[in-house]
Amino acid sequence: MKGLPHPASQQCAQWILLWGVSVVAPLALRLVGRHPRLQRTLAMTGWLMLAGYLWEGPWLILASACWLLVTLAMAWQVRTPDRTQRLAFLYAPVGGVWALASAWQHGLMGFDPLMTLLTADHFCYVTLGAMVWAGQAGRDLAQLALYRGLIRFLWISPALVAIGITLSHWQGQTTLIECLGVTAQVSATTGISLVWLTRGAKNPALTASALCSLLTMGLALNYAWGRWLPANHLELAWMIPYHGLVNALGFVTLGLIAWSYRAT
Repeated sequence: MKGLPHPASQQCAQWILLWGVSVVAPLALRLVGRHPRLQRTLAMTGWLMLAGYLWEGPWLILASACWLLVTLAMAWQVRTPDRTQRLAFLYAPVGGVWALASAWQHGLMGFDPLMTLLTADHFCYVTLGAMVWAGQAGRDLAQLALYRGLIRFLWISPALVAIGITLSHWQGQTTLIECLGVTAQVSATTGISLVWLTRGAKNPALTASALCSLLTMGLALNYAWGRWLPANHLELAWMIPYHGLVNALGFVTLGLIAWSYRAT
């Protein structure tokens, strides 16, 4: 059995994905309606993924295949009037594909296994985390022109980031397209967080969640532009705990829990 992973490690990135499957995805589903079958399948998938990370072996491949199937089912079955949240579930299977490739210990599209895993993490938390968070905020902010402009950047940013990362990998260096995609995503996420902090109803948990997004998105911006310019930036190993863990727990999980209680 494996011990606890070092925070700046590939194993930590694996546990971030496990947390997304076991906690973030069920919270996102809860916010858009009752889906008991999908919730039960997610619970089973989470247990299988846990077994795969602790003991290694075919459990992880099976769990990742289940995760891909669940994301496809969510994309097909989840119906919500909020366009942002609908797009979030439509984007989610992209992360499922990368998670399965990571479990097979093979890179996808020329990426090494670590970057494949981190791409799976990224799509899980951007779609089922940030986009669902922003959709909930829209219930209070939809009348603001600034929010409506920012949310359109969020709709396209996952695709822009994916295209940019792929081009950067193929060219062997960070591209301007990747930086612009990250900038669109960061601008939308932090912009909506700031609008919420200044205009939204006061809620300590959501305030803390929004503040965490300012930190983690700032680090993402520093990492992308720092590699392109080049300039000082955090190395990838330390982006995992400082960006990944804070984003997963502080921004996404705390925020979705707070939105869930606020919606009841």
